[in-house]
Amino acid sequence: MADSRWADNDRFKKEYGFPSDRRDIATKDLEEKYVKIRPLGVGVGGLNEGIFLVRNKETGRRYVQKEFDPRSKQLVRELLLLQALDHPNIIRYIDGFIDKTFWNHHTASVYLQYCAFKSLQDMLEKYHKHNQNLPEHHHKYISEQFIWHIFRSLALALQYLHFGIQPDDKRSPQELDQLVKDPQYCRDVWPIILHRDIKPDNILFRKSQPVTGFVTEPQRFLKIFQRQKKIYGVFPQYPRVLLADFGLALAYNDEDWNVNRSFIGTLDWMPPELPEAFVHSDVWAVGAVILALCRQMPKGVVKPPPADWTQDAEAWSKHPDSRKGIRDHGVGKYYSPELNNVVHECLRFNPRNRPLAFKLLAMINDGEKEAEKKGFLHRDEHFPRWLWGGAEDRLHGRRRTGRRKEKPDEVTQ
Repeated sequence: MADSRWADNDRFKKEYGFPSDRRDIATKDLEEKYVKIRPLGVGVGGLNEGIFLVRNKETGRRYVQKEFDPRSKQLVRELLLLQALDHPNIIRYIDGFIDKTFWNHHTASVYLQYCAFKSLQDMLEKYHKHNQNLPEHHHKYISEQFIWHIFRSLALALQYLHFGIQPDDKRSPQELDQLVKDPQYCRDVWPIILHRDIKPDNILFRKSQPVTGFVTEPQRFLKIFQRQKKIYGVFPQYPRVLLADFGLALAYNDEDWNVNRSFIGTLDWMPPELPEAFVHSDVWAVGAVILALCRQMPKGVVKPPPADWTQDAEAWSKHPDSRKGIRDHGVGKYYSPELNNVVHECLRFNPRNRPLAFKLLAMINDGEKEAEKKGFLHRDEHFPRWLWGGAEDRLHGRRRTGRRKEKPDEVTQ
C-alpha cells in the first residue's frame, strides 16, 4: 500500500540510481514479521535503544534488529544509507521501519544480517587473552593470509563507499584516478560516503558461502565460488568480512557536510587530522586496524601520553601528536615487509599522502603476491578451536552431534 511506506527513503535512488530491489522502509512496526530471541547489546547513545537477535516468523532465518529513536537525524541517515548500499563487504539491509504513529512513542528499527562469528574486536581480545596466558603456543600470531583477506575486504568496501566502485570493476587505478578527479563525479554519479568510525568493533565476520543449494543448482553456485575466489582471493575456511555500523557515516551533499565537525567517532581509532575527515581518514583507520591485528592491540594504536603531559587521557587522544610515529612500529618480524609497507602507506601522517581506496586495493593485491613468493603465506591457516567455538564447525562444514539443526541464516551472495 502506498501509505504504508516512508516517503523520504528514495533520495539515493532518485539522485544516484542506487539499487531499487530492496524492501522499502515501512511506516509501521514489523512485529508481525519478526520475533525477538535475545538481546545482543545495549543501546549506545541517548537515542539508540538496543540491539536484538530476531527470527523471521515465516522463514525461520535469524537477523539483527537495531532499535532507535527516529528523532535522531544520524540514525535515520544510517537506515537510509544501509537501505541503499549494496556491496558484499558491507552489512546487508534486510528490512526497516519508522513508526511515527504516536507523538510520544516514536519507534524505528533496521534489520540486518546476523554475523555468527562476531567482530574483529572479539577476535583481537581472544588472541590477546590467550597470548597472555600462554606466551608460546601454536596460534600465537594471526595468519598473514587471513590479514591480507581482511585488508582487501576493507579496501573493497572503501572504494565502494567513497567512489561507488564495485569489486568486479576492470578499470585500472590510473583510469579510476582520472574518473574521480572530475568535479561532476561526486555531484552527479556518486555521493562520497565517509564511514568515520572504522574500528574492530564495527568489522564483522560471517560464513562466506552456504553449501546448501549446491546439489540443486550446481552451475549457479560454481559460478559464485569462482567469482568470489577471483575477486576476493577467499579461501574456503575464511569468513566474509563485513563493515558495519553506519551511525556516524556522512554522504556528500548532506546538509551538515560542511558544518564544523566535533570529535565524532572512537578516539583510539581516529586519524591525526581529527575532527576533520575525508576519504583519506577512513584509509588511515583501516591501516590502524591492520596494525592492531598484527600487533594484537585490542585497545587501539594511539600512543600513551609523554611524561610531561599535564592534561587527562582524553585530551591526549584528541591531540595529533598521539598518532605521530605509530606507523614506525611496523607490523612485526613475523609478517612480510610487503604487508608492513602497505600499512605504512595507510598511516602516513599527512592525509594527502595516503592512497585512495582503489590505489590501496592495487597495493594490497601486489603486496600479497610478493609475500606469497617469499613464502610468508605458506603456513598453517587453520584457526584455533578457542577462537569461534561452535561457529568454527560451521565455517569448516563440520557438524556437532547432539544439537538441534537450525534453519540457515540468509546469506548475501
